Amino acid sequence: MTQHQGNYIVIEGIDGTGKSTQVELLAKHYRAHGHSVTVVEEPSSDDLAQTTPIAHYLRTVIKNGNLRRDPEINLALLSAARRELWQQIIQPALERGETVLASRNYFSTLAYQGYGEGLSLEHIRHITGLFTSQRYLAPDHLIILVLNNEQERMHRIQQRGTPTTAPDTFETQEKDFQQRVHTGYSIIAKDYQVPTIQCMSDDGVYKSPHEIQCEIISIINTKF
Repeated sequence: MTQHQGNYIVIEGIDGTGKSTQVELLAKHYRAHGHSVTVVEEPSSDDLAQTTPIAHYLRTVIKNGNLRRDPEINLALLSAARRELWQQIIQPALERGETVLASRNYFSTLAYQGYGEGLSLEHIRHITGLFTSQRYLAPDHLIILVLNNEQERMHRIQQRGTPTTAPDTFETQEKDFQQRVHTGYSIIAKDYQVPTIQCMSDDGVYKSPHEIQCEIISIINTKF
C-alpha cells in the first residue's frame, strides 16, 4: 500500500514579518490535532535538530555579510543548502505522511536574488529544479506575510536579540534593495496567485501572532 504523502506548507515574506513565529504556532496547532510535524527553516535553522550539518554550515556563510560575493554565488550556496534540506529532511518527512512546515522556500530566492540582486527568475527556477524536485517547487500551501511599515519591520529585526559576530548579508542591505525585495514579493504573490496576509491592521496596529495564525489556518483550511 502506498503511504499518503504529507502536506508541505510554506510561510514566506521579507525579514521581520514573523515567519518563524508563525511556523512554531502552526506546529503546535497541528500537533494538538494529532499530526506528525516536521519544522524546517531555509537555508537552515539555528536548531540543529531541524537541519543538517552541511546546511547549517552553509547558512553561516550565506548570512555573513563580511564575505562579499555576487548573486550567482548566493544562488549556488542557497541551492546547495536547499538540496540538503530537501533530500535529508523535507522529502523523507513528506513520504512518511508528515506535515512539513517551512519558513521560506525558493520563493525567497526569487525575491532576494531575483528582484533584489537582479538574477533571471527563470534561471533561479531552473537551478532550483535541478537541485530539488517539482514537488519542492510547488508546495501544497504557500502564504506570504506582508509588512508595509519599514520602520516597524526594522524595529522587529533589531528586537530579535540574536547574537552575531558579522553583519547579516541581506538584513543590512540598503533601503533600495529592501524595497526591491518587498516589491518582488508583491509581484510573486500576483503572478503565482499566492495568498498574502497583512501583518498590520488598517489602523496601523501590528496584529498579534494569534490573529495572524488564525488567518493562516483559515486560508489553509479553505484550500483543503
